[in-house]
Amino acid sequence: MQSAGFKISIFLLLFFIGLVVGVTIFGNKGWLAYHHLTQAKAQMQRSTADLKIKNHQLASEIYRLKHDKDYLERVVRQQLNMGKPDELVFKFR
Repeated sequence: MQSAGFKISIFLLLFFIGLVVGVTIFGNKGWLAYHHLTQAKAQMQRSTADLKIKNHQLASEIYRLKHDKDYLERVVRQQLNMGKPDELVFKFR
């Protein structure tokens, strides 16, 4: 037969083990928090990569606008609906 003190000590031991496991998984710095942080980090890295691509595209367009007169003329004509002399511009909706 087991004594009452032994049963209590086993219960306390299991309780503390459960408490440690619970805090390890569900605590502020536990596994779930770590998992959420790694997902957030991956999302930010994808966003950063997308922004770098967009930044490169915009830098390329700025360079072309500054150094390529034909490209500048084409962009201005498209955005302002302008035409060259003796040229008709049709607007479709």
